[in-house]
Amino acid sequence: MAPEMRTTGDADVPARRRGLTLGEALLEDIANVGHGVLRDAHPPRACKPVSRPVVLVVAGTRPECIKLVPVIRELGRRQALSALVIGSGQHPEAVRRTFGEFGIRPDHELPPLVAMPNLRTAAWQLISSLAEAIGEYQPALVLVQGDTLTAYAGARAGVRARREVVHVEAGLRTPSVADPFPEEWFRRRIAGHATYHFAPSASAHANLLAEGVPPERIHNVGNTGIDTLRALLHGDDHGNERHRATRTTVLVTLHRRENWDGKADIVCDALLDLVAARPELGIVLPVHPNPRVATRLKRRLGGRPRIALVAPMNYREFIATAAGAALLISDSGGVQEEAPHLGAPVLVPRSCTERPEAIDTGFVRLVPVEREVMLQTALDILAAPRAAPVPFDSSAPFGDGTAATRIVDVLEAVLVARNDA
Repeated sequence: MAPEMRTTGDADVPARRRGLTLGEALLEDIANVGHGVLRDAHPPRACKPVSRPVVLVVAGTRPECIKLVPVIRELGRRQALSALVIGSGQHPEAVRRTFGEFGIRPDHELPPLVAMPNLRTAAWQLISSLAEAIGEYQPALVLVQGDTLTAYAGARAGVRARREVVHVEAGLRTPSVADPFPEEWFRRRIAGHATYHFAPSASAHANLLAEGVPPERIHNVGNTGIDTLRALLHGDDHGNERHRATRTTVLVTLHRRENWDGKADIVCDALLDLVAARPELGIVLPVHPNPRVATRLKRRLGGRPRIALVAPMNYREFIATAAGAALLISDSGGVQEEAPHLGAPVLVPRSCTERPEAIDTGFVRLVPVEREVMLQTALDILAAPRAAPVPFDSSAPFGDGTAATRIVDVLEAVLVARNDA
């Protein structure tokens, strides 16, 4: 059963006395970060007046950057608005590198988020730093993307600074608040702080309505990650990298908490079984920088024949490799959205997905993290005929690749009307 999200009035009662499990206490602890403290910790500082309303865009991880690029670019095209991009410090090098691929440079970078003993401490640092930045720049809106610690902290800091929060990729849900953890909990909490909810799919839109979000605050616009993908595939600079993968390549990514430790070992064993069963196959695995993941993968798969553990790829390189691969095995949400447009089958080692539309395309298949089941499912997919890619049109599950335009249209209308009032 999902943990109950208690109100701040419970904060002073010891968790054990109220019968909370350790996991429930941790969730509540994060929820109560900054209550009664942050409100006065960083009072707004006077800034020079600006002629255009500022939308402060917060990014802290590689996936956020990829999905925020089209929004930032669209904001930059509008005469009535101004974008200000802040790197939260969660993964500063990845943010710098990913934005750099698209010619974007953060306007302000917060101090790196150093190793923290728990999520509560990390959340406090991010909320505090972002609240100070919001107070300094005095934006009209604070825009966050997805379900990361950065997105949650940005939403909390925005509300504390009395700024309306915009949530891009709002409404994704799984049945349990604890799976995946902490992403599912973050996105549900962000929904409670956001004023404007931009849903990436029909199911996300329905989820927000079911939770009581006012219909006029929800906009089903599609996923901005599809905007980025469409722009790349329709451009002239992606074809040269397709040589990195052939139909004998299996591209693998693994990073989610539910696949750490013992489950990572099971995935590694299944990969070893796969290359043993199909000698023509080779595995390419970009290793996530998190040492909790990297150390285990290197120990189990390093030096093995036909398994290449490589550094994280840039976006263009990853998409080119995925498009040419025989199979993808990934616990990434973004890969589930992108693969149908690449015509690439994906095996998702997770118990559930917040993207049911991906399953409906036929390209994405959930599989339990069990060695034999993963092997057999992979072999079945490899033996099946390959379907044609999903086109970028109005019937596409995550939009036609114009989500950013729709988002900025809404924000521009809101802010122009406010300024004219």
